[in-house]
Amino acid sequence: MRNGNFFRLAQTLQFVLTTKSNELAKEGFIKRQRKITGSNFVKTLIFGWMQYFTPSVEGLARAGYTHGLKISAQGLDKRFTQEACELMKRVLETALAQVVTASVQVDAGILKPFPAIYLADCSTVALPTELETIWPGVGGSENASKAAIKVDTNLEIKTGQIHFNLLPGRHSDSRSPVAESVYEKGSLRIQDLGYFNLGRMKQQAERGEYWISRLQPGTQVFSMAGDPINLSSHCLNLLKQGLMRNEIAVKVGVKEQLTVRMLFWKLPAEEAGRRRAKMLNNGRKHSRMPSEANLAGCDWNILITNVEPEKLNHEDCFVMYGVRWQIELIFKLWKSHSGLGHSRSEKPERILCEIYAKLLAIIFQHWIVLTGLWQKPDRSLVKGNQMIKEQSSGLAKCMNDLETLANFLKELADRFDHGCSMNKRKKTLNTCQRIELRCAYA
Repeated sequence: MRNGNFFRLAQTLQFVLTTKSNELAKEGFIKRQRKITGSNFVKTLIFGWMQYFTPSVEGLARAGYTHGLKISAQGLDKRFTQEACELMKRVLETALAQVVTASVQVDAGILKPFPAIYLADCSTVALPTELETIWPGVGGSENASKAAIKVDTNLEIKTGQIHFNLLPGRHSDSRSPVAESVYEKGSLRIQDLGYFNLGRMKQQAERGEYWISRLQPGTQVFSMAGDPINLSSHCLNLLKQGLMRNEIAVKVGVKEQLTVRMLFWKLPAEEAGRRRAKMLNNGRKHSRMPSEANLAGCDWNILITNVEPEKLNHEDCFVMYGVRWQIELIFKLWKSHSGLGHSRSEKPERILCEIYAKLLAIIFQHWIVLTGLWQKPDRSLVKGNQMIKEQSSGLAKCMNDLETLANFLKELADRFDHGCSMNKRKKTLNTCQRIELRCAYA
């Protein structure tokens, strides 16, 4: 980012954390003039939970001193109310409405044919049962939470722009706002099976959007002449012919029928075994065991796409679909490194405030990553976010002075050049290496 971009990001952070936080606090959180303000309360929670995985309320009170919030631990604990939850939620919505992208796009080899490449997936955070009326979960089984938030996430990998919607845990992925999003002509979607919908995919193709997807089990497949194709038999015939890869043009679906490229790739035995184990485990969880055909299908990676071969050849499609793993890594980063879904409290309102605060911290950390790390092909988001956490106390002290904040953001961007890259692997290639070498499996 150029210096002007650091200044704009500093302005955005101050707008969310100072201007809007104070404004929104007057709508119920602040009932009369006091030492506590919307801004110092919001900053205390965000930076308190950014610096420490699960701080005590005493630790949060100590963090508040940096932001001019001089309050006892007992006094702070009393401020975790429904009004505080609403304030944090509204501030989060304000942050999500901002548009922040990397100034330099990632545009390596196979990414170039597409103006934008979108990854979509959902992550669910369980909540105390007391919050069921606000965020109803799935419930119904021993392990299913009666209250939960679903984070419906959309990541554009060339610019790094991220957006998510908060939905009730019981909300279907296939009906989410991200699933219904309309993107620019020529853009590419790489989505989880939860978003699989042939009718919607047909509309996307008619608008000029591209997609790559795994095939939903049970989807009917026909030859171009209209004859049914048994995929298990087809894969068995490929093995008899000694073919580990294959591509055919087919029609999928009955009511909504799409003409697609269907791509086959025989998986290594170890990966196929992991897939079968995961499928069996999911079956046990939902008391619905997979069929023999579905288990046999774990030996193969089968994709469908409407991307022309001139844009992505057979192997390129599998390399590109592998990029979807990036959003899984981001979810893992949120939960393992930012503590999303972890709390030492049993108070429902505090837990909900904590989730909103951690999501805000996640957004701000991602914006900072966009200033100097995102455009690096070998970036390590784990190391980058760890560096931001290490420097978060310094960041917190700069929040009230625009110029100082902009300069500190530039310093953070410079720090990304030191110890924030992935280690090169010789045996198992990382995503960066796969894109660079155009290698789907190694």
